[in-house]
Amino acid sequence: MPDQIHLDKKDPEKEAWIANFFTENHLAYEAFPNEVASPEQLKFIVYTEDEPFYYPCSDKIFHAIINKENSEYLILQYMKVWEKIEPLVNNLIEDEFKKKFLHSLLRIKFRHETSSLVMMPSRVEKRLLQIFVRVSEIDRPLSHEKEKKNRKIHELLASTEFRDALNERSGLDITPETALDEINLQINVLKLRRLMSLSSNINRLMAMEEPSKEDIDHLMSRNISGEGWERFLNMLKEWQGHDTWHYLLWQGPSAGAFLLDLEIIKILLHFRVKVIISVKQSFYHHEITMADIIDDPYLSEHLKEVDIIARKDISKNDLIDKLKSDKTVFVISDGTQEKFNPLLTSVTFARAFKESDAVVVRSAEDAYCIERSHFSFTRDMIFRSTTGPEDRLVLMIKPRHPKVIRFSEKDLRAKAESLIYHLQVEKNRGKTIMFYSAIVGSIPNQLETAKKILKVFVSYLRQKQEGVVVINPAEHFEPGMDADDIMYMWEIVQRSGLIDIWRFQTYEDIEKAFELMGEKVPPEWVGKDATYSTGCTKEMQIAKEVQKEHPEMQIIGPSWEKFLRRKEYGVGKLFDRALGDVA
Repeated sequence: MPDQIHLDKKDPEKEAWIANFFTENHLAYEAFPNEVASPEQLKFIVYTEDEPFYYPCSDKIFHAIINKENSEYLILQYMKVWEKIEPLVNNLIEDEFKKKFLHSLLRIKFRHETSSLVMMPSRVEKRLLQIFVRVSEIDRPLSHEKEKKNRKIHELLASTEFRDALNERSGLDITPETALDEINLQINVLKLRRLMSLSSNINRLMAMEEPSKEDIDHLMSRNISGEGWERFLNMLKEWQGHDTWHYLLWQGPSAGAFLLDLEIIKILLHFRVKVIISVKQSFYHHEITMADIIDDPYLSEHLKEVDIIARKDISKNDLIDKLKSDKTVFVISDGTQEKFNPLLTSVTFARAFKESDAVVVRSAEDAYCIERSHFSFTRDMIFRSTTGPEDRLVLMIKPRHPKVIRFSEKDLRAKAESLIYHLQVEKNRGKTIMFYSAIVGSIPNQLETAKKILKVFVSYLRQKQEGVVVINPAEHFEPGMDADDIMYMWEIVQRSGLIDIWRFQTYEDIEKAFELMGEKVPPEWVGKDATYSTGCTKEMQIAKEVQKEHPEMQIIGPSWEKFLRRKEYGVGKLFDRALGDVA
């Protein structure tokens, strides 16, 4: 594993160069909050507790940029980008003037972006691709080539040769004593092995005019090995036969291979696995994009039963509702036009990553970045080795960080149901149930103060009120939970119909809390109440919906109209986005 970057806090020049690296690459959240994932959203994907920062490239590239050394290597990586861009102009632009114009424009931009040796090659590539797409005005670049590949695989899948090769009995180890469950397992694993081998041979398959059964047999016979393959099979065997569905995020499929991936996914359904397929938002060479999903006739033919989630900012609740539906395959966009970059992926991708049990990386370029950086992720990452021999398929795994704590939907629901049971017991004893919604982290750098205010005031309410159970949500927080988890769990409790009084924090409550602490109200807290919190706004919306079903429930606090200025809490945050961001 490459060495980690250890910052020298006594070296301000290096600190400034690192800051310049993130701003020049448009990866600094502070500078580009509407484009770059917040630290909380990044934590859905990358384990950052032991890291000063995250960069979406190999350690070697980062070292070359930050240490201002090995410039030859960095320039070589830039040239590899140009070698991918130049053929697009040569092959796709027919008008000679536009072709020469694009060549010149892209060269100017390429020299400008690479001259300082601070740009990541992948970011240079994205900027050049954006210029190409905008100037060429081609709706779906390479669509003809992609559809040609998809058509070839579409025809292959419908052929007798493919079905005969896939269903060939050789390779099964069956005796008269072999149980039916074991036979089914062997069949599914053998088909899985054959399809993955065939998919790994996609370029050789494309080169064949009309592959015979013998050709397909040969392409399906590639040996598969590696820790990733072993872990993948073990996971499937663990999940098979369980009532609970498990989720895989299937990342970065390319043209042609995508339809073979769908055949693999059909096998995975036998193991109680639902799959979320992540595609690119915009054109990125031969990788499948959202536009391809919609417009490619061969993809459309195979995606009739698939739930295509077009929203790039789906909520946790809505995503879980979809995953729990009768659909088994979903398609989302990762929100990007480049290699795997958690700093720029969509909210939907980040939440899908977080809800998945493991991630299967199909893109070789994504795998290269993951394999050659020291960062750990929040889920097991299974990918093809970029250093393995050509004649073998070696699957690697980067295990999730051992300190990652995961709360599944089942875990959160169990916690909610335990709380509901406790409240039902108290209600049966004649107690009144009060839920207290308050600011937790809406004021920057005031999280600990907010918790103290909440604790002091709830204690005051409990002493002052007889026969009332006051719920302080902060008392039920567990390490590893983020705001998504907390909001999901509490909404289950809130909609249980057991709450008699739903109280929202007022400024008078805050004044009283500081009075009880023997302190004056600091400037940051003057005038604040629950309407300042987007989380509380969400809860007020829920409260009004619950009150329609249970009119006897009282709502105490600021009026509904005062809450309307906030609409959405920050992704994974215990504090809100700025008011300007949610207008």
